[in-house]
Amino acid sequence: DAIDTGRWAPESKTVALYGEDTDWGRSFAGALRGQLEEVGWEVVDEEYFAGDQVEFYPYINKLNNLNPALLAGTHTGAAAFAGLLTQADELGLEAMIIADGLGRFGEWYELTGNSSNYVMDQITPAFTGEEGQAYLEEFEDRYGFTPSASAGGLAYDGAGFFIAIAQAVYEETGELTSETIYDFVQNKLWTGEWSYTDGIVMQEYKYTQDSIPDPVVGAGYYIFPIVQYVEGEAKTVYPPAQADMELQPPQ
Repeated sequence: DAIDTGRWAPESKTVALYGEDTDWGRSFAGALRGQLEEVGWEVVDEEYFAGDQVEFYPYINKLNNLNPALLAGTHTGAAAFAGLLTQADELGLEAMIIADGLGRFGEWYELTGNSSNYVMDQITPAFTGEEGQAYLEEFEDRYGFTPSASAGGLAYDGAGFFIAIAQAVYEETGELTSETIYDFVQNKLWTGEWSYTDGIVMQEYKYTQDSIPDPVVGAGYYIFPIVQYVEGEAKTVYPPAQADMELQPPQ
């Protein structure tokens, strides 16, 4: 999207993939490889690191020689992420960096400082619209703490989703049974003829024959926001409807 809209113009569509040397790290990078290659990216390097590794200078020097436009991967170690990002900054790596999961660590900014500036991540969703804010305020008033959108919000939407289906089935058939609900789901929900648009987290919960058992994923549908970190704050850059700022190319 950033390339298509002219917000980012890399010299080449080349990517280096990285990750912790676990099933999680390898499966994440493997999924990225497939998705990126499908839209014309070339993978120029793929590396995996021990969970306790914090020394990345040789790796960053190799990347500087390869000069990929994008460095993308994930790790579950805060110290490893800190080492990778601060050393990449120190050695002047010019690639756009995806550090999936950096924001999971409460002390991420203390560890990385401004070396995390303009690094991309995907975070948990946020409450959207007036209904979302009203739910948030009522929840805080009633229970005395702030709910997360990924737990409280998605649970609320899931309940609303079922209630809406049940209402539609009853209005259509005059009865509410396992059979009538399943028939509606199979012939209306799974075909994309019916979708749920009254949620407070996702704009639309939609399924199609191509997506099931998963929902349709993407802007306007089921999506967790993409952010760039700027001076310790996560700024949403995608999807556009939730964006706090436009994506910033590597500085």
